[in-house]
Amino acid sequence: MPYGVKFVLDFLESKLGKRVGKQILCVILLIFLVERKKIRDILGASDVTLCKYSAALKSENLESIFEQEYNRPRSELEAHREQIEQMFENDPPMTRREAALAIEKLTGLKRGLTQIGKFLKKGASKAVQ
Repeated sequence: MPYGVKFVLDFLESKLGKRVGKQILCVILLIFLVERKKIRDILGASDVTLCKYSAALKSENLESIFEQEYNRPRSELEAHREQIEQMFENDPPMTRREAALAIEKLTGLKRGLTQIGKFLKKGASKAVQ
């Protein structure tokens, strides 16, 4: 990465955050007609991202770049969090295996011990972690 680009990227990321800093630098490079291949190499941006940003520039709608929704899958267990927390408050499990069995009995969702551990760390039970 050229020094000037790295300097600007570091500055933008420190002021605006990593994602927004990269987005702004990507837009700047597109405005100055830097080849997409070079932008891809410098920032690691995908072709799809560059196409979206180019379209936003052409339509003069830069807000759309920053309003993008990202797919963040949620665990099916999250829908049952309150029930699970209430159940564990009344009868806390001593192990993750006990917790997994209790959750499966309550919700019908069978999950591995690792997934149960991650779910419990998010606050479902302070007893088992």
